[in-house]
Amino acid sequence: MATSLCINNVPEKKPCPYMEKCYRRNPIHFNEMSHPHLETIVIKQLEGEIQVPEKLDFECSDRSLLLDQLKILQIILRREKAGSDSSIKELNSKISNTNIKVKNENSTMDSQDLKDKVEKHKQIMLQRRENKLKDMDEEAEALFKASNEKKNKDQYKVSKMKEDLDSLKIMEESVEKNCSQDKKRDNSDFQDNERHNKKSKSSHSKHAEMDEKYDYRNSQEQSKEPSSIKTFQSCKSTREKAIKMMKKHGYETLSSLVEPGNFAMKYACSAPYHIFFSTVNRSKETYDQPFSITLPEILDISLGEIVNSLHINFMVDIGWLHVQYMLAEQNTNMSILLGERVDTGPVGSNVTTFYVDMPTKFGCHHTKIMILKYKDDGIRVVVSTANLYMDDWENRTQGVWISPHLPPLSESANSSEGESPTGFKKDLERYLNRYRQPGITEWTCAVRRADFSSVNVFFLASVPGRHTDMEYDSWGHRKLGSILSKHAKLPPDAPQWTLVAQSSSIGSLGPNYESWLQKEITSSMSKENPVGLKSHPNFHFIYPSLNNYKRSFDCRVGSCCLPYSLQTHSKQKWIESYMYQWKAKQTGRDKAMPHIKTYTRISPDLKRIPWFVLTSANLSKAAWGTVGKNSHYIMNYEGGVVFIPSFITGSSTFPIKEEEPGVPVFPIPYDLPLTRYEKNDSPFVMEFFSTE
Repeated sequence: MATSLCINNVPEKKPCPYMEKCYRRNPIHFNEMSHPHLETIVIKQLEGEIQVPEKLDFECSDRSLLLDQLKILQIILRREKAGSDSSIKELNSKISNTNIKVKNENSTMDSQDLKDKVEKHKQIMLQRRENKLKDMDEEAEALFKASNEKKNKDQYKVSKMKEDLDSLKIMEESVEKNCSQDKKRDNSDFQDNERHNKKSKSSHSKHAEMDEKYDYRNSQEQSKEPSSIKTFQSCKSTREKAIKMMKKHGYETLSSLVEPGNFAMKYACSAPYHIFFSTVNRSKETYDQPFSITLPEILDISLGEIVNSLHINFMVDIGWLHVQYMLAEQNTNMSILLGERVDTGPVGSNVTTFYVDMPTKFGCHHTKIMILKYKDDGIRVVVSTANLYMDDWENRTQGVWISPHLPPLSESANSSEGESPTGFKKDLERYLNRYRQPGITEWTCAVRRADFSSVNVFFLASVPGRHTDMEYDSWGHRKLGSILSKHAKLPPDAPQWTLVAQSSSIGSLGPNYESWLQKEITSSMSKENPVGLKSHPNFHFIYPSLNNYKRSFDCRVGSCCLPYSLQTHSKQKWIESYMYQWKAKQTGRDKAMPHIKTYTRISPDLKRIPWFVLTSANLSKAAWGTVGKNSHYIMNYEGGVVFIPSFITGSSTFPIKEEEPGVPVFPIPYDLPLTRYEKNDSPFVMEFFSTE
């Protein structure tokens, strides 16, 4: 095997663990890892256009991928040879102390001063951001220019230059994405969401200052809109263009390239629950599952031609969202109500954005809802747990509920008609009104004028504020308790039906289990009809352990959707006695970190559940609320749905192991029985990124 090359005394890099099977196109990866099989080829071709030898000393199944990797490596090696990247090499040396290092499973957290290391990490990231795009632009422009000169200038020069610059632009975006994934947001008593600390530019608005920005460079094209948006708006073969764009840019597309026009049948087969889990790109087992879903499938043309859509979410990459519509062969106007945007640049004339101002700095606009309006004036509501950016839809476990098509009421109908048996329409309309945002008034009207009678789940939401009187039981855990006290049916042995919570983050829960979890959460989630004096059930909490993360797909690329801090955990280590690992082998999602949030109760024989909640709400006071004197105080916006058997199957419980007569199995995302943490294992905390 070839050994790593060393140019101009550049320190030897760590060998890439995937070696010849490396699939990465990320410049940062090639800056930090050595690839001897590639370096042997590139070192002889530092100048001019890269030529892939006909015969290779290693197995190669994708020569297009190989060529892209060689081009990236050529840029890096040329810079090293010229000694022009000393600042980056110095940063690489420093960054290696903060990058993820997968140690043996019995390793423990380093006891160094984490605060200083995190601060150093922030400074390094800032310096890295300021230098790398400029350097990559200069080097890549020279490389691609040399390549273009060998082609017919009249026929190829302009188009080739644009393609290459687009490719470079996405490399830059990929670099920025990796940087943003390395960063960590501050976790306070109520701040439990997947917010990443982002470096801002002073020229952006106060909302954009919270985001780490991508640099959409237009280079010689000087275009006013990102190329993906322009393609979306004008190209007739949008899907083909989107696929070409994604493949060229190195996106993992296998699970996303589902042929459009077929989802209506898949949706029909998902009845009566209509619940799905996101397809995992690196787990082929998930590709053909009846309950697996990709974002383009949600937008699929077989469900109807979308003419307008509302996206309510926390983190949104608008350029990426455009591509999902292109893959679904849909061209529509969009309104986006968001907390943070993770890309920059003009959004396109078909998009309107509204930033949500939070009453307190500790609250978060955490809801993930879509409302799709079709050509026939009908609408569809989608409630999910996923942000609208690439990482959340590629290799993580997400949950999605999709409503039936909701046709418009007749012109003569009263707007109060068309209600769901569960009151879904009224609750959703109340939620939208709480934004007090004139820009979404048309969507409130669309909900009011739609027939929701086919919806069989409850809408469960949280909105910021101190809720009293009529609103006291309208939001958060008080709303869930109200639903359960009216409709949940449990047998006499109800106290033996364990309450199981599962989320991707944890808030500050108090000094002990009794202070909030038992007093409010377990109390509300134990309610049933008829109301009795039964004792509270046992409480189990599923949250990924450190070893779960080390074995995950997220760990492989250095990203994370589990923003739980060591500072918060150090104040509530008692929670460990209630914690269980993330295990999902039965659905092929064992290594796909859970960004999904679910709550349910499970029978002692692990065969039935009396209700199920899919929601954006993590286990925190900010999301679910705290009860004070005659008020219920909430900090976040959250959205979810509650499945009650009597409204869906007519039974008192859902089977989760074997189908019962007339009642199909309800899919749950994790394995049963639950698995305790391994010896010497601990909950994952974000400070893992700062340890040796």
